[in-house]
Amino acid sequence: MAFWSSQTLEERIGQLIDPPDTVMIDCNAITLRVGTEIYITPELEQAHTQSKQRLRNNQGFLIPPGQFAFLMTEEVVRVPPDTMAFISMKTTFKNKGLVNVSGFHADPGWDGPLIFAVFNAGPASVHLYRGLPLFLIWYADLDHPSERRKTNPGSRQIPAVTINNLTGGVNSLNVLSTRLTEEAQRRREEDNKLNTRIHDVEKTQSRNNVMLSILITIVISLIGYVVFHR
Repeated sequence: MAFWSSQTLEERIGQLIDPPDTVMIDCNAITLRVGTEIYITPELEQAHTQSKQRLRNNQGFLIPPGQFAFLMTEEVVRVPPDTMAFISMKTTFKNKGLVNVSGFHADPGWDGPLIFAVFNAGPASVHLYRGLPLFLIWYADLDHPSERRKTNPGSRQIPAVTINNLTGGVNSLNVLSTRLTEEAQRRREEDNKLNTRIHDVEKTQSRNNVMLSILITIVISLIGYVVFHR
């Protein structure tokens, strides 16, 4: 198996990528861009309102920490029957915590956009936009054209069955941490209020005890006065 060089990619790019653009060749790989359709898993509170999005040119979006997303490529990718392709993401975005959790190759005969499943394992939201050069694809020769290969064209949109596998909402670790912090703060505030009420009750009880002591002293004094002056 030999990987294709930049020269081979330039010669055959019209057969591999639609729209073809030699500017997108990066060393011996072709860069693929974020396309028109995406889906990002929602938090639980938004599980019944979130759906896939269609993006305008250069429209931005973000993937929150701890959330999954499906990203479709702008380009239609074709893999000749005598080759296979390997796919990945650019290191810049890997360093932000974005992880490719979909497959790492495209089969012989594939014809359609690629749909990447990614997960944000980083501590902060990752900002992306339509048209962003994000993915890379490498081509390699097979010893023979593969008799077993893809024959049906790939979907031109993110299939509903793919989205259904991740619907229902995902409570990320970041959100759970925030909720735990908020709950701990709420409990502290409640404890402080309870302590304040207890302190007020104790102060009231102390005042009542003092007043009762004074009253008892006065009553005893009056009784003594009456007894001795009868």
